[in-house]
Amino acid sequence: MSITKRMSEIKQRKAELRAQLEGSETLDLDAIEKELRDLDEETKALERRQQTLDGINAGTLPTNVLSNPAATSRADNFDYEKEYRTAWLKHLMGKALTDNEQRAYSTAAESALPAIPETTANQIIKKMYEVAPILQRCKIFHVPGNFKFAVEGTNDEAAIHTENAAITAAADSLGSVSLTGYEIVKLIKASRATVNMTISAFESYIVEIIAEAIARKIENYIFVGTGTSQPGGVAQGGKGESGAYTADVDLVEYAANVTEGDVTKAYGMLASGYERNAVWTMSKATFFANYYPLMNKSKNNLIEFAGGKYYIMGCEVYFTGSLKTGEAYLGDFSYIVGNYSQDITVVKSEHSGLATNSIDYLGACVFDSKAIPGLGAFVKMAKSAGD
Repeated sequence: MSITKRMSEIKQRKAELRAQLEGSETLDLDAIEKELRDLDEETKALERRQQTLDGINAGTLPTNVLSNPAATSRADNFDYEKEYRTAWLKHLMGKALTDNEQRAYSTAAESALPAIPETTANQIIKKMYEVAPILQRCKIFHVPGNFKFAVEGTNDEAAIHTENAAITAAADSLGSVSLTGYEIVKLIKASRATVNMTISAFESYIVEIIAEAIARKIENYIFVGTGTSQPGGVAQGGKGESGAYTADVDLVEYAANVTEGDVTKAYGMLASGYERNAVWTMSKATFFANYYPLMNKSKNNLIEFAGGKYYIMGCEVYFTGSLKTGEAYLGDFSYIVGNYSQDITVVKSEHSGLATNSIDYLGACVFDSKAIPGLGAFVKMAKSAGD
């Protein structure tokens, strides 16, 4: 479909409808008014689609932005967002809708699968960031379908220019990270007593269970995903072939205990420029067994505790249960790119839970992620095999 061509057709059709309204013949005003509203909605969707395409081409697409039909503004005093949020939640609870709620829900259903209300969606994102704070460090997009992200490739140094001499273009190049999508789902069985909850309590219940489960799974892929038939992450962020880590290049292996020398060696391996936003990631067990004993303020500031957070050589420590004991990464996680080709949706089924007198709620999203390899943005520390 040509976006430009369709927008031209819409403009022409509006002109035809305007001419009809200015004429003297008898008209079906309700039908014309509905068509004009539909054309306005289609125009907004086309404009957003074009902006998304322009953003992808320019590399300026904003991250961490969710939108849905509930965000549409109305000229009258009908609070669309409020009514839609209530309607969406009551629909999941199996409660009857008021006329205004039905109006809001039907409008969303006509445009697409009823999306999670903006307020609820924001609560889900907030909860996901609380559960998996490393997601805030990654580049996360919300682009429907497959997504290709341009990344730096060969980058020659600047050179001195001799006056009046011809300038030869640098042999710089761009690479790309291609993301597809994998379904990540969470099915919960809830007692039919959920229909007796208040709307706010039910919303908190859905957000808490579904957002937390999906966030933990995505975080797991960010750390240990293979990138084959599933999202990938930092495990493929090395300088070697297919993002492998190489001993004494971007991998520090240690025996029973981490030494101060191991830590400084790893920090020194991080390629220049990436330390500004670098963080350490490891399990709590690994930190307190291997790194915490290195804290010695009388000697240096290798390990520090400030503002409720731990720091190693000035870089914040993020704890995660996804990494195995003895394994840690240091790096700039903005060089992990993720994309929700479909944001989280929630649907219910009363039939599948009939035998247990329960209601099934299915939360799902389509997500993919990859680290940008070969740049030296990550360093790995791990116990030697057999230790």
